[in-house]
Amino acid sequence: MSSNDIVTVTTDSQKTAQDVAILMIKKKVGSVIVIDTKMQPLGIITERDIIKRICLENVSANKIQVEEIMSSPLITVMSYDSVDTASRIMTKNRIKHLVVLEEDNRITGLLSVTDITKKLAKILLNDYKRHRSLRFAIDLS
Repeated sequence: MSSNDIVTVTTDSQKTAQDVAILMIKKKVGSVIVIDTKMQPLGIITERDIIKRICLENVSANKIQVEEIMSSPLITVMSYDSVDTASRIMTKNRIKHLVVLEEDNRITGLLSVTDITKKLAKILLNDYKRHRSLRFAIDLS
């Protein structure tokens, strides 16, 4: 989970889709979380949202407000949920980003498909190395 890559915009900021796209490029992120004035998460804007709602509809990005392109309601997972639970939610909802919340509804992180893939790759590599070393030990017997 990425906790330092969380980029947010508030609904009262008068930000446009173009502002969000610029922010995504500047911060090198694939999504921006939309929050209200009380810091509560309302929705998310992803690269995919911008493509679907701006590019494909041939709409000027500087005329569309954040609220018009965000995906809402926000699909979330709790910080105590397992990676398995998170991946099932992502698969079921066909999403690539999942906001992680604490019990008080505060955003604690953002989980992406890439985060899960990296973790699983590391686990598989460690298992492979352990298996190779065990096989080597058995072959010495």
